[in-house]
This record gives sequence, structure tokens and C-alpha cells, in this order.
Amino acid sequence: MTTSQPPTIEERLSRLENLFANVGETVVQHDATIDVLVANIQQLTENLNNLTEQTNRNINNLAEQAAQDRQQAAIDRQEFRRQADQDRQEFRQEIRQIWEYLRNRNGGSGSPA
Repeated sequence: MTTSQPPTIEERLSRLENLFANVGETVVQHDATIDVLVANIQQLTENLNNLTEQTNRNINNLAEQAAQDRQQAAIDRQEFRRQADQDRQEFRQEIRQIWEYLRNRNGGSGSPA
């Protein structure tokens, strides 16, 4: 049976140097990846803030438009009622005129023949 000799101090130091070099390269790679991720997050945050501002402006505009529409609808309803009352009065007046015409044509009888 052969026994292997333990590594020398130089071999152990060399091995540790290689390990540290590999760890250093990995850290540099991860650092670059982290920088890219941070930049992406910053851009996404800015985009989200812009969308939030735009959405809030749109909501405010829509709320203002809805208030104006409600106000105009109330005005329109009031005008419609006024016009309907006026039309109803005119229609009644025309019916009275027709009724009087027919009554006078029939010699004053209560109902037309």
C-alpha cells in the first residue's frame, strides 16, 4: 500500500490562490449581473411611476367629464320636461280648437255626429 504524501505548503497555497481567483471572477460576474438588474428595476420603477401619473390624470379627467355629463343631463332633463309641458299645453289647445270647430259645425250639440 502506498501512502500519499500530504500536499506541500506551496501546493496548498497555489490551490487556495486558484480558489480565490475563481471566487473573484464569480463575484465580478455577479456584480455585473446585479448592476444590470438594478438598472432594469430603476427603469421599471420609472415606467410604473409614469403610468401611475398618467392613470391618475386620466381618472381625474374622467371624473371631471362625468360630473359635467351629469350636470348636462340634469339640464337636458329639465329642458325636456319644459318642452313636454309646452307640447302638452299646445296639444290640449289644438284639441279644444278641434272640439269647438266640430261642436259649432254640428249646430252646438254636445258630441259630434
